[in-house]
Amino acid sequence: MSTQTTQSTPTQTVVSLSLRRLSPHPANPNRMSDAAFKKLVKHIERTGQYEPIVVRIHPHRKNSYQILNGHHRMRALARLSYTHADCVVFAAADAEAMVYLATLNKLTGRDNVHKKSRLIEQLCKRYESKELSQMLPESKTAIEKLDCLAKQQPLPKPKSQKPFLLPMTFFVTEPQHRLISEAFEKAVKENESGSRTEKRLLALCRIAKNYLGKDAF
Repeated sequence: MSTQTTQSTPTQTVVSLSLRRLSPHPANPNRMSDAAFKKLVKHIERTGQYEPIVVRIHPHRKNSYQILNGHHRMRALARLSYTHADCVVFAAADAEAMVYLATLNKLTGRDNVHKKSRLIEQLCKRYESKELSQMLPESKTAIEKLDCLAKQQPLPKPKSQKPFLLPMTFFVTEPQHRLISEAFEKAVKENESGSRTEKRLLALCRIAKNYLGKDAF
């Protein structure tokens, strides 16, 4: 005697809901940088397409829904003056909602670097790297590196960057200020270029190196 098992296929119906009826979940841990959010806004503005927002019936507000996944998409739609959003409604109690919040944004695969580089190579035939960086999560530098990887070319040399400056703040009396300012004037070389702040920085370093017995700049 054989038995036949029928497996039901779950269906998820996309519905259009007013943004006014959507509320973010207060425990949502997902954050997005301003740069990434701007790219999301531009993507939706350019294509008019986005993944449906996952919501559940709000546990406390009548005729409202609580977002489980898609908080940034809702913000982007609001930024673009959309009044409604495509949504999928999940049946989720409080405990299940917390699990969704902790997993939905993290259950993603990792890019295969070689396949990703081939994809970038094809895109670079249609778009400039700067233009792509405004559409993709990757930066302009990352896109150029992936393009070089696909073409088996040497990676582009990084542009020289100014060193990161650390602030130093201290307060002095009026006589001390006059003394230090006089030392600065003597330590600054004639015809030296740069702003007043940059000249004083060099002067301070020369004074410090002279005190320590090290070669000045």
